[in-house]
Amino acid sequence: MVTVRALQRRIWKLERVGKPRQSPLTRWYGSFDNFVVTAIVPGVRAGTLARGDMYDIVEVLRRWETDGTWDRPT
Repeated sequence: MVTVRALQRRIWKLERVGKPRQSPLTRWYGSFDNFVVTAIVPGVRAGTLARGDMYDIVEVLRRWETDGTWDRPT
């Protein structure tokens, strides 16, 4: 007979397996948007990062973040 506690542990494991892992950017900055505001926007405003290039780079990184590319082996 399976106890309620054992079922809870099994459910917890199944739920954990189904969730995507956080990317390094999300772990370091809390969210992708916070990464952009903290790391990218100041550089663009200061002129050390090119606005046009960073727009494209941020879009690629956002895709990398949302589709899980960062978690795949190269």
